Amino acid sequence: MSEQLNDPQNSNTPDFDPPHFDVLTDVLTTLRFRGSIFFRSQLAAPWGISLQKTGFPRFHIALAGTCFVGSDTHPAVEVMQKDIVMLPSGDAHWIADKPGRKLVLDSDAGEACQLGNPLFQNGEITNQIMCGIVNYDQQGAHPILDSLPEVIHFPMLKPDEPIWMTVALMNTEIQRLQKQDDPIIDRLTEVLFLQLLYKFASNNEGACGFLAALQDRRLYQALTLIHQSPEFNWSLIELGNRVGMSRATLVRHFESAIGLAPMTYLRNWRLLKAYNLIKYTVTSIEQIAHAVGFSSAASLNKAFVRFYHCTPSELRRNKATDK
Repeated sequence: MSEQLNDPQNSNTPDFDPPHFDVLTDVLTTLRFRGSIFFRSQLAAPWGISLQKTGFPRFHIALAGTCFVGSDTHPAVEVMQKDIVMLPSGDAHWIADKPGRKLVLDSDAGEACQLGNPLFQNGEITNQIMCGIVNYDQQGAHPILDSLPEVIHFPMLKPDEPIWMTVALMNTEIQRLQKQDDPIIDRLTEVLFLQLLYKFASNNEGACGFLAALQDRRLYQALTLIHQSPEFNWSLIELGNRVGMSRATLVRHFESAIGLAPMTYLRNWRLLKAYNLIKYTVTSIEQIAHAVGFSSAASLNKAFVRFYHCTPSELRRNKATDK
């Protein structure tokens, strides 16, 4: 991958500065998550809703009452009041007051709410739920998304916990605005999703993949160096020396945790940063190339086509056409 590296101006490598740099924040910011609430309703038992696969993270919040969330591949999870269940991969699943209920499609339930004639209103109200989805540009995927389990349950959230305070604010805003399709609600949904990811990453000792790498001191140091300075002309020897690992040990640990060799991860991260700069800024391709660690626009173009199957210019033109 020599064509993808910049020649550094000097031999001084960037400093490792963990107190002022957070790899997880850098990843989540780069992925540009966009959230929204797609369903919020009070429900009277019996009720059940079926949700089709989307490929995007979704979550369900039990504002009041107890319900269940399950799928064909995951046993039902009992969701108590003030619990949140997240499905990071957006797999097909169901949510109901009890397992075994007759299910209606989420599109039908959502449309009924929008028309002012919500379903499951006969009898005493037993539940209030709020459901959100988080979209992102799937061309910009990252190993962190593969390190999350099929279902994540956040039980017994406290009223004064930041996560539940965000939920309460979302619910208040929806009631105030009398709608859930609003930029304020969308931004709060994104905040909630990031809070959930941070909570899972910090509290889960059995993390795997990229999240497990963040808990390994030396791998975290290597990732911090890459993320702090993707433009630097990193080599296995340089990275290994900085974190106290031989080349072979660094590769073995990196591949075991993340599934990629260090240099492959570095290349992919540079390309993801370039993808975002090309698509969402007007910075010149030459400037972007040097900013993320390519020696020229030509070398970026070559690597970009190989990875994304289009040129940087084509991506930028397509983005302009989509507006």
